[in-house]
Amino acid sequence: MSQAFDYLVIGGGCIGVSIAWHLAKRNAGSIALLEREKFLGTESTGKCAGGVRAQFSTEVNTQLSLYSLSAFERFEEELGHPLQFFQWGYLFLLFGDEQEAAFRKSREMWQRNGMDVEWLEPAAITERFPYVNMEGVTAATLHMRDGFVDPNDITQGYAKAARELGSTELTEHEVTGLVRDPSGKRIVGVETKQGTIGVNKGVVFATGAWTKQLGAMVDVEIPIEPYRRQILVTKKFDAIPTPFPMTVDMNSGLYFHPESGGVLIGLADKNEPPSFNQALNEDFSDEMLMTALERCPALEEAAILRGWAGLYETTPDHHPIIDRVGELENAWLCAGFSGHGLMHAPAAGLVSAELILDGKASSIDISRLRLNRFDDPSALMDEANVI
Repeated sequence: MSQAFDYLVIGGGCIGVSIAWHLAKRNAGSIALLEREKFLGTESTGKCAGGVRAQFSTEVNTQLSLYSLSAFERFEEELGHPLQFFQWGYLFLLFGDEQEAAFRKSREMWQRNGMDVEWLEPAAITERFPYVNMEGVTAATLHMRDGFVDPNDITQGYAKAARELGSTELTEHEVTGLVRDPSGKRIVGVETKQGTIGVNKGVVFATGAWTKQLGAMVDVEIPIEPYRRQILVTKKFDAIPTPFPMTVDMNSGLYFHPESGGVLIGLADKNEPPSFNQALNEDFSDEMLMTALERCPALEEAAILRGWAGLYETTPDHHPIIDRVGELENAWLCAGFSGHGLMHAPAAGLVSAELILDGKASSIDISRLRLNRFDDPSALMDEANVI
């Protein structure tokens, strides 16, 4: 092994760079961040919509978001790197008694956690957000601390801050294997196409949609599946006055927010099978646009500028896995955020560093995020607010 580090963080997206910085901040030793691509943050992180919100149905996801919101609010002061963070809110449009009851219950939990979430009746929605076609809408929630960020700012901010604390970046280092000691309980090396890198203390899997394949290298089943998700962005137009909040239609799953003078539109294909396919589906793009026009007729004045696809890293209960890797003594994973990785990146780095260095997370209770929770599917609590 030509080189060795105390900790290797595999994966150079927003989660990996956050973990690297949090470890470096704790003086954990020598740290290297491994990324298979030429640049950091070019996979799921760089292709996401940038949404940041705390309106989740489970307390652990809400708490991950609340810590991360605070971290984004102090990002430039703490890391010395600018962050484009537009706190224009998240507006969830609700349809019928069942959704209203679920969100009223969630709102009680949000209030316990110090959130100020407005409950809006139809007349108030129409008055404040006249771009919304109110057909079927019976209520809405609005949290103005929510918003959206520039994913590249987050990746580069954490990466730069980690480098300043001595962390090393090894890009174009695709992992091809993991070397264990004779007992099989510790990883002592990470094989890449550029050679094997030694591990003195530990390895962290922050590999998103590709984590299942990494687990297979050490005979650990990790239930994370990749799903294609698409985004369209319109050309500049002024039919909808800016700013307006990230608007989510809980009936169709449609969401849209301002983007560089135009509008970013997202919608999940509910019939999409798990795969690593990231080609833009033109037929589904047409369906996305039609769905968006139904909820926001003003978009008829906008022309599509571009579109792309990326991957959600999805677990069966739409919660991340932050835990040891099976029975390995010195390997941890932080993945499976199910479309919420960017908005949870600061908290993910914090609790991962605590788990690795202290043996348990103390800032946020992540006991529900253990890998072995999937051994009893009946005990899982699904995150309902997934878009």
